[in-house]
Amino acid sequence: MSGIFTKTIGYVRPYRSAPTVGTHGMVVFGTGTDCYFSHRPMFFSPYDFQVLLDIELDERGKRALGADRRAGFGGIHAFDPADLSLAELDPCAPRPRTTFRGNLIRGHLERGGIVIARDVVATVRTVMSFAQLDPHPLRDGELLTHLCFGRSGKMYLAHRIARRPSFDQIVAARLIPGTVTDLLGVALPHDVTELEFDRAQPIILGQREFTGQRLRVGEIALAAVHTTASAGGEHGFLVEVAVERQIYLEVADLA
Repeated sequence: MSGIFTKTIGYVRPYRSAPTVGTHGMVVFGTGTDCYFSHRPMFFSPYDFQVLLDIELDERGKRALGADRRAGFGGIHAFDPADLSLAELDPCAPRPRTTFRGNLIRGHLERGGIVIARDVVATVRTVMSFAQLDPHPLRDGELLTHLCFGRSGKMYLAHRIARRPSFDQIVAARLIPGTVTDLLGVALPHDVTELEFDRAQPIILGQREFTGQRLRVGEIALAAVHTTASAGGEHGFLVEVAVERQIYLEVADLA
């Protein structure tokens, strides 16, 4: 398996020179400590970017989000930025944008969602992933399937949206203790609770209980991770991943 990682996909440039200003809805997820935004992409401009952001909400946004969760709301939240240009978030830009304003929403604004806080300031702590979608059909040999990110005990997987048709899925996941090996399957004595990915790492899921591209709660997949994290070193490592909860799934927008 040492030859499976043929390219890095975290930041992809240059993107096609079309305008990127628009109403860029973001899925909001995470814990009280960690908050992430995932841009809801489509295969046409200006929405054709998969962007994952580590975000700090202002106090009004934190209070509104926390109150909703304490009240037992278990659905998704969204963020509706005001006239945001996605190109301004490009981490490779000379001066990337680090803050933007918008409304925090319970559910989807376009599907009956309710605004719970207006004019909230979102500060970008880290651009986890930034890549433009390719509208052409998937090519053979494009193996990287998901992006893995998060901190100790709070991992997430996002489906890598490569080419049309595709789907947008985010799940909460857990790395299974005692399953870390090198790429040849030799066990490594590393504690998975110590692993942290402060930027989205490209991975390939397969084998074990994994039954297809769309993840299902309860599945256990073998993840091949290409990272410079301590486990496995710069050549990457293998680890079993359990899918615990589906956070978001969208198929129609990417058909």
